Amino acid sequence: MQMSDAILEVKNLKAKFPTPKGDLHVLNDVSFDVKRQECFGIIGESGCGKTMTAMAILHYAERLGLQITDGEILFEGEDVLRFSRKRLREYSGKEAAIILQNPMEALDPLYTVKNQMYETIRKHRKVTGKEALAIMSEVAEELSIAPEKLNCYPHELSGGMLQRIVGAMIVICRPKLIIADEPTTALDVTTQLQYLKLLKKIQNEHHTSIIFVSHDIKVISMVCDRIAVMYAGEIVEIAPCRELLQHPGHPYTKALLKSANLDRVVRNEYETIEGAPPNLLEEIHRCPFEDRCKYAAGKCYEKKPQAVSCGAEHQVKCHYL
Repeated sequence: MQMSDAILEVKNLKAKFPTPKGDLHVLNDVSFDVKRQECFGIIGESGCGKTMTAMAILHYAERLGLQITDGEILFEGEDVLRFSRKRLREYSGKEAAIILQNPMEALDPLYTVKNQMYETIRKHRKVTGKEALAIMSEVAEELSIAPEKLNCYPHELSGGMLQRIVGAMIVICRPKLIIADEPTTALDVTTQLQYLKLLKKIQNEHHTSIIFVSHDIKVISMVCDRIAVMYAGEIVEIAPCRELLQHPGHPYTKALLKSANLDRVVRNEYETIEGAPPNLLEEIHRCPFEDRCKYAAGKCYEKKPQAVSCGAEHQVKCHYL
């Protein structure tokens, strides 16, 4: 049996949050795949559904009160949404893991880094205590973590070092898929670059697939092979990184790139996207971007656009490309 090129396939995923005012439709027919040893980016403004997609992939939806109403999440052909509790324990952390925006959320403040790394190794790998210590030292050296840092408590370390340590704990588990959810947001520019190099190192040396979630197109374009643009709970465009930057198809993607001013045509001058996203308490049966789009006409107000292919691996949801 031939192994699929995709390690993860998300198909027609729909999810909602029940609220006192009604159901909040946070994911609306989300579909994409992640290839083996690929860094796949998901970008969009705050509230567009990026983190909810990540939580659904890890099967954390119930913990958050998120109700998945339709779709499939296939990890190596198995539907994550149908995993038993036993299978889910094997999957979460060992096969798929997440790096959170705030590394302190992933570490226990009452224990040293060394203790936590040691427990992680013993939990996820069948090794002796002596072998666990050897693995810890090897991974720490590989990721440029000084030995004395392992004896520190989390609050004694900088944000950059904490992110590096969380990365080490992920490497120790050897997952096939890592979801990095806004991991560089709280880091300074120098530390950001170091951390992005660390992710690429993990991807290349451990043959890991990565989903990199961010609102920063500059950061995401530095590490990702393909990028999905998300708006109002939908994927509106997917393309290889260079193709997306040079030939964006969706009006929202174009506006996003202009607001980032990647070309620095006018220094320190950025364009903004006027208006606000649609109210997700209502089911949207039109183009979700029509209120903010200067090209909107006819069909845009009447029905949702379907994905249209406009090149190799390049798809756009727009009536008027």
